[in-house]
Formats: sequence, C-alpha cells, structure tokens
Amino acid sequence: MAEKEFSRVVLEAVDEGLLVLGASVRDTIYYNVERDDGIRRQEIPGRVEDFHKALERLFGSGVRTIEKLIAKSLCGRLGIALMARENWTLVDYVDYVKRAPRVMT
Repeated sequence: MAEKEFSRVVLEAVDEGLLVLGASVRDTIYYNVERDDGIRRQEIPGRVEDFHKALERLFGSGVRTIEKLIAKSLCGRLGIALMARENWTLVDYVDYVKRAPRVMT
C-alpha cells in the first residue's frame, strides 16, 4: 500500500475512533491538539507519536481506550485482525498494521 493511501486510511481511522466521543468533541480535540501541540489534523499520520502524546496529555490513562477504538477502525479498514495489547499505544498499533499481512488492500 502506498504511503499516501496508508496515511489517508490512518486519518480516517482516527476520525472514526474519535467520533465515538461525538463530532463536536472530536473537533475540539483536533483544535486543542493543533493549538497546544502544533499538530494539524492532516499531519497526524506522519506524527503518530506526537499525536499519541497529545491525546495522553488530554485524556491521561483514558487514552488507551480511545487508541484501541482508533486501532479497531484502522485494522477493520485494512482487513487485519486486531491484536489488542493492554500496554500498546497508537504508535504500536500503527507499527503493527504496517507490518501485518492484509486480507484486503
């Protein structure tokens, strides 16, 4: 899968994962992450670790639940079985997905 396509899928998964909190909350998260951390929404796929840190700052330990929702969406979009791990961050999930064999591309 091309990098540009993978970035698009990651961004869609982030959108979907955050949407569980509601559209206005998702938009507020994007606003705060851009204002406080300098990460624009479009930059998230290339700055996953920075985005994880921003979410961790906003949600504390609750970030794990949000990141699992994002990972579930990402894996589903790519036809990859989700390997949920208790201590994994969004960075770990994205790395896993990059290496995992795909059912669909």
